[in-house]
Amino acid sequence: MPTTQSHPCELIYNTDGSQKIYGSTPGICRITGKPSTGMPFKSWVKKTFTDFAYLKPGDIISNQAAFCFDEASDIVMRRAGKEKLQRFRTYSHIIDKQGNWHCCTKADKQLIYKLITEGASLVCLTDSGQKHILFKHKPGMWQLDDMYIMPDIETFRFLHSNMCALLDLHFSQTEVISGNYLQYRIMKAGLPAWKKLEDTIKPYRGIPLFNFTAWLLFTTK
Repeated sequence: MPTTQSHPCELIYNTDGSQKIYGSTPGICRITGKPSTGMPFKSWVKKTFTDFAYLKPGDIISNQAAFCFDEASDIVMRRAGKEKLQRFRTYSHIIDKQGNWHCCTKADKQLIYKLITEGASLVCLTDSGQKHILFKHKPGMWQLDDMYIMPDIETFRFLHSNMCALLDLHFSQTEVISGNYLQYRIMKAGLPAWKKLEDTIKPYRGIPLFNFTAWLLFTTK
């Protein structure tokens, strides 16, 4: 039987308020698995689509799902402050704790960090902006492309603070992620200051939350 839990595509669609209509064909959506209206799936799907393993039994793509696959979205264009129609997949998508939908890019990392630490209800981030990932989102998880992380705001804050402190000492993001630091930078930063921060984050290096946090680093000075 179709699930009653809200699908990520439904959550995004319902927060916009425009309720954009792509079709009026009734059926079961292959993305959400629920009865809805939209477009016949066979007429919508492109030959380049390869994520059939993520689909549910059905015969249409609902308006809610089509909204989150839009390759020429006027709504995303307005939200992102652009002058041309935008691809939905280009952006990271977040629903904050108040239920507001945010379209973000890599330039918005400070805002993304703020929204996550304030308790965002949906976090779906993209690095490349090349893939449709929202329809694969797992409710209750933080997502970065195909990586899923169990939310842990306290540890996320802790790691982010210490990793950003290393950036502020002029270490590169690559050095912080890999643990391979250039000696002259260690000497310039000061061995005790570097060692204290590195020893703090080292036990977490390689776990998904570390990699997720590393994507959201920014300098604070």
